[in-house]
Amino acid sequence: MKKLVILLAAALIIPGVLFSASDYKMVKELSVAADESYPHSILSWGGTIEINGNVKGSVILIGGSLKLEGQVEEDVICVSTTITLGEKTLITGDFFVIGGDVKPPVQGTVKSMVGREYLNFNFKKIENTIIPTLADTRTMAFLKIVIIFFWFIVTLILFAVIPRKINSAEEIFEKHLLKLGFIGILSLVTFIFSLFIFIVLSFVIIGIPLLFILLILYFITFLFGRTVMFYFIGIKLSRRLNLKKITPAVFIMIGAIIYALLKFLPIVGPVLLIIVNIFEIGIGVSFFFRKKLRLDTTAG
Repeated sequence: MKKLVILLAAALIIPGVLFSASDYKMVKELSVAADESYPHSILSWGGTIEINGNVKGSVILIGGSLKLEGQVEEDVICVSTTITLGEKTLITGDFFVIGGDVKPPVQGTVKSMVGREYLNFNFKKIENTIIPTLADTRTMAFLKIVIIFFWFIVTLILFAVIPRKINSAEEIFEKHLLKLGFIGILSLVTFIFSLFIFIVLSFVIIGIPLLFILLILYFITFLFGRTVMFYFIGIKLSRRLNLKKITPAVFIMIGAIIYALLKFLPIVGPVLLIIVNIFEIGIGVSFFFRKKLRLDTTAG
């Protein structure tokens, strides 16, 4: 599972950073001295990062190691990473560990040392307890849990990479909900028709690359829309429950939990998931073509 998550995270994050207007800098090795301030967010794959000073943005590390003695002003998301924390460690944002080790282990009493939310998804515990139990039941529960876990990870990381665009798309969705639903239906019909045409064309050489490109574009659009949907659901539910001091990362988590409930809800759940999927596609398509569609936005 650990290797699979690393590959999926890398495949999703790195293209997103390269083709977005985010302030992330891809580095292999980086050392920020105690008296230094690093002005960018950091993205590293298998690198060695040492922070004794101050990082103005976020830190996303896939594999490798992180030694954090200083301060990170935004979020820290580590996937299968060895993390060493110091006595003066300060993470102003959220701290998510997806696999890997944290030394020393973070306890619930160190809220002042790390950020507003700390979550550690331990692969060994998941593999040794939950996964064998679900697999032995011979039901679809095992597959559903894996899918939910996957979507939570990728949407969380995508939000960390392009938060302004997610915020902007959420505002558009809230203002033009019905219009985006209609666009989602048209986009889904167009995708199915195009998929059929490209499958037929795959019998000749020209159809294979077209089919590959179509599937990639669909997945990117769907992933973006799902991230916005999780974020939107989290915001709405938090407001209804009058929850305060909730961070964007927790909004994503709440959305993933609601998505999980729909997965396990009989009869009504599948219907609601289809409606949600239509909106997700509509969100992605509408945001990418927001200028042509004249959808107003106040962010990004």
